[in-house]
Amino acid sequence: MQQTSSETPCFAATHYVFDNLEEAFAQQPVATVSRINETYEEQSIILFLVKGYETGPSVWIQAALHGDEHDGIVACARLLADVSSEDLRGNLIVCPVTNPTAMLAGTNASPLDGINLNRVFGQNVDPASYSSRYGQWLADHITKYADFLIDLHGGGRWLDVCPFAMVASDHDGAFNRSMAALSQVPLTATFICRDDAKGMLINEVCKKGIPAVLLESGGGNRWTDTAVHTHFHSIRLILDQLGAYSADAQQKECGTYRANCKPLQIREIAELRFVKSGILTFSRQAGDVVRQGEELIRVLSYPELEEHSIICPIAHGVILSIHAASTVHNGGYAVMLGKLT
Repeated sequence: MQQTSSETPCFAATHYVFDNLEEAFAQQPVATVSRINETYEEQSIILFLVKGYETGPSVWIQAALHGDEHDGIVACARLLADVSSEDLRGNLIVCPVTNPTAMLAGTNASPLDGINLNRVFGQNVDPASYSSRYGQWLADHITKYADFLIDLHGGGRWLDVCPFAMVASDHDGAFNRSMAALSQVPLTATFICRDDAKGMLINEVCKKGIPAVLLESGGGNRWTDTAVHTHFHSIRLILDQLGAYSADAQQKECGTYRANCKPLQIREIAELRFVKSGILTFSRQAGDVVRQGEELIRVLSYPELEEHSIICPIAHGVILSIHAASTVHNGGYAVMLGKLT
């Protein structure tokens, strides 16, 4: 253990430095903040532990599981600068950059193997790959130290997303606690994920009885203040519902107002991909409600220089994410639709 009085830029002042979470939980005094320099297979994983003055839940908050999703990183920095450990009930474990090799490369997946870290559980992924090994290490740490997981995501370099949540439903008790924690969070939609949903981290954690939510906001090559605020606001409202940290009056008022407009509930999605490469010339917006036959995206193909459209194939849906960059590629991700009944 090393004691320090320095202040990390953009982050809360840290009182202690530890080599791992086990040391921090055993040695760190209450009402303090520590920086934890974990190492996994020579890769540095930086976490912060905020120990509250009173007892309460341990909440794991992470961002950049996908390395090109930046809004959550800044939201974690703002949270650590904002939270008062003396008013916290329980603990916050904050991991601003969960996939550092991907973040430093500016890519969705780690350049060590090119595998999506949020697809390595229960899928046809080589268990010997770096991302599979690291993903299991991460899931084990969360289930060992946390009572609740908040996983912050965004659209990355290519997509825009509306504010929506994915909630793991692999364990009835954990699912019900997750939905209760989201009750005041302003969302466009809530996607209830089954246990076979893509091999995501939230499902792996939920199977062990830990409530887990994935929050989407933002997208593009640069983070935006709007998306950062959405993540920060959502975290504060969840912590309030968990009894860990009280939201202020303005946050509660906004949450109560939006809670009266219930988010759309999604149980099935449709993922659409481009069939031509070229330039994007028209697109609907994330959050739009659409009907069968409506145009979602139009592309000027190359080298044909012909217009091609992607049409809504389902009776009724909401656009959860949509391609936003000018260039599109054949086979690339275009739209994710949540199916509405």
